[in-house]
Amino acid sequence: MKLVKLSSAVGLACMAMASQTALALPASSWTSSNSANIYISGASAQDNGILTFALQECTNGSVHRYAISNNFVYFCTPSAALNVGSTQVAIHKFSVGGSGNGVAPVNSGAQLPFLDLSKIASLCAAAASNITTAATFGTLTQTYVNTVCGAASSALTTNAVTKIGLSDVEPAFFEPAANRSNLTSEALATLIFAVPVSRNIYKALQTQQGLNVGACTNTASSTAAPTWEYSNQCMPSLTRAQLVSAYTQAGQTWAGIGVTSGLTDDAIYVARRVDTSGTQKTFEALIARTPNGTNGLKSCVAGTDLFVAPDTGTTTGDVATACSTGPVSAVFSGSGGGDVRNCMIAHNAAGRGAIGILTSEDIASAATNWRFVKVNGAAPVHADVASGNYQFWTVPTLNYLAATAATAPYTNVLTRFKFEFADPVGLAIQQPFGPSGLMALWALQAGAPALNFTGSNSVNPWGRLVGGATLDNCQSGKAANF
Repeated sequence: MKLVKLSSAVGLACMAMASQTALALPASSWTSSNSANIYISGASAQDNGILTFALQECTNGSVHRYAISNNFVYFCTPSAALNVGSTQVAIHKFSVGGSGNGVAPVNSGAQLPFLDLSKIASLCAAAASNITTAATFGTLTQTYVNTVCGAASSALTTNAVTKIGLSDVEPAFFEPAANRSNLTSEALATLIFAVPVSRNIYKALQTQQGLNVGACTNTASSTAAPTWEYSNQCMPSLTRAQLVSAYTQAGQTWAGIGVTSGLTDDAIYVARRVDTSGTQKTFEALIARTPNGTNGLKSCVAGTDLFVAPDTGTTTGDVATACSTGPVSAVFSGSGGGDVRNCMIAHNAAGRGAIGILTSEDIASAATNWRFVKVNGAAPVHADVASGNYQFWTVPTLNYLAATAATAPYTNVLTRFKFEFADPVGLAIQQPFGPSGLMALWALQAGAPALNFTGSNSVNPWGRLVGGATLDNCQSGKAANF
C-alpha cells in the first residue's frame, strides 16, 4: 500500500454539501443500482491503508470519506483498474474491536453494522467541518473530502456481511481453529509497531538522556528538518526491560523503572487496547513478551506475567472520558488507536505520565502531546528494520473466503488490494524521525530483487516464515531468502 503522510488541510471548510460536489461524491449520489459496496472489517492499524487504497484506486478528487468513531466509508468514482462494474463504489471499513473482527466474522459470513450512505445522506449532521484534504504519493497529490458525522452510530448503520478481513498477525492469535477454518489468509506486508508516551515523559527522557539542548529544543513544526525535537537525532529511548515492567506491573512508577518524570503523580498510566486488537496481540507477543490475553489461543510465550488488565475489565473498550474525568483509569482499554492517542493526550494535560501501544502509521504533530520513543536505541524506521536492529514489526494478513475471491466485484478488488501492498514505491509514512509505517515484503517482490539492508527501497529483507513457507509472527526475523 502506498502509505504516506497526510498533509494539513489545504482548502477552507466547506459550508454546504452542494459546494463540495465538484471535489467529491456526496452521499446523496448513492443509489443501490449505480454503486458497488465493498465491506472490510478488522485491524484499525490498517485504516490509513484503506484510505490510501481508496485514493489510489479512485479517480482523483472523487473520494468523500464519512466517519463516526471507528467506522468509515469511502465513496468515490472507481478507476478503470479497480473495475467494480459500477460507476461508483463505496469502500466500507468497520474497525471497532480491531483485528479480531477481521477473522471470525469473515469466516462465518457474519453481519456487522457498517455505515449506510443512504442514511448518511439524510441523517449525518457534520460534527466536524467538511474539509478538503491532500495526500501526496510521490509527485502526485490526491484530494478527498472528510466528514465526521455527529449522529448516534446506530442511526447511520445497517448490518451487512463482511467480506474482507485484516489482522495485524495471523488469525490463530484471535480465534480457535473452528472459527477460522474457512479462511484463506495471505501475508500482506511488514507493519512496524512503535512505543508512544505522553509528551511530558518524552521531554523528561530527553532531559535525562541529554537530548534537550541545542537544536533539539527547536519547536518548529517542519517534519523535514532534523532540528525538530521529534527528529531521529533528538528521540530518546526506553529499554526492553523498562517496557516489560511498564506493561506488566500494575501500579508501577516511572521512578521504579529509572525514569525521572518530574511529575507530582509519578504513576505509570497505561493506554492499551482490547483483547481483539492486533496491536494488543503484537505488543503481548513481541514487545511485552507476555502470554496471549485470551486463553487457549496462539501465544508466543507461556508462564510469564500477563499484560496489565484494564481497570474496568471491559472487553469492548472503555469510554472516552476514562482518562480525563475521575476516577481516571490507571490502565485504559481502547477499541481503536484513536482512543489510545486521546487517552495519552488527556493524561498529559492533567500532568500524568502515560505509555501506550500504537503502530508507527500514527503521526504526532508538533502540537500533539504524545511522542514515539526508540527501544534500546533503535527507532521504528525502515533503516533500523532493514538493518535488523528493530524487531517490533509483524506480517499482517488479508483474510477472505474462497467464494468471495471468485465473486465480482471482490475478485478484482482483492487483486488490486494485494497489488498496492506489494508495491514499495511511495509505501512509507514519512514520520519526523524517518520513513516508517509499512514496508513491502521481499518475498512478494517480482523477480527476487537484490536484498537491501538499508531500508532505502521500502522492502523488508527479513521475514517471519518458518521453514521458508509458514507465517509465524512468533518467529524472529530472519533472512527472507532462506
